[in-house]
Amino acid sequence: MRNKINIWHILAILVVSAGLLYLTQSWWMSLGILMLILLADAYIAMYQQRRDKDKEEEE
Repeated sequence: MRNKINIWHILAILVVSAGLLYLTQSWWMSLGILMLILLADAYIAMYQQRRDKDKEEEE
């Protein structure tokens, strides 16, 4: 279960984290929100992998 990390994903995370830091003006609040976003991203990736695997087994 190895995920590919591309440059666009890293760039998007950096832009979102910079935007959060600008909007909240609090390092800890930005860090907490970013951790929730990364957790949601990981769950979405696991769901997509499971769905793709089920589709392959079905065919």
